[in-house]
Amino acid sequence: MSEVLERLLALHSSPAICGIKPSNLICIDYDESIYKEIEDLNLKYPKLSFKVLKKTDSKVLILIYRKSIFKKSLMNNDYIKFLENIGYDTSSIDNMLEVLKTRLEEDEFPHEIGIFLGYDLDDIKSFIEGKECMYVGYWKVYSRVSEKIKIFNKYTKCRDCVINLINKGFPIENFMR
Repeated sequence: MSEVLERLLALHSSPAICGIKPSNLICIDYDESIYKEIEDLNLKYPKLSFKVLKKTDSKVLILIYRKSIFKKSLMNNDYIKFLENIGYDTSSIDNMLEVLKTRLEEDEFPHEIGIFLGYDLDDIKSFIEGKECMYVGYWKVYSRVSEKIKIFNKYTKCRDCVINLINKGFPIENFMR
């Protein structure tokens, strides 16, 4: 794995890699070798998935998730109902991700992407409705602020721990198994 990709994964995807968040996104500069690198990562770490959601001339948007946690999160009945109401085929994770990919091609960032990232559904709905948020952390918060600040602190501690260990010479692969 390239050092650049390792650093990006540590900085932006540690919570998903470590299994405390359903998924994370990274946006990286497009390079012809990125698809081979993603293929290698998917083969080497079968509990994780690295999926290109969007490619432009210069950037690639990659969703990183621990499969078991991602599936459990997405199978939340409220998430399923919400996604079905806006036209998603919820018969499988792959079908949902294909619809998301299509929507990312049509819209820079469809609001429902928060579901795939494990955001609170009430916060997603409030954001869509244009309500005023009460706090901004890993996402805009509209309710239960103290509860979400604890979640955000957990994500930040995870990221900081992984980055600290990488800086001491431990490869991120130690967290990806």
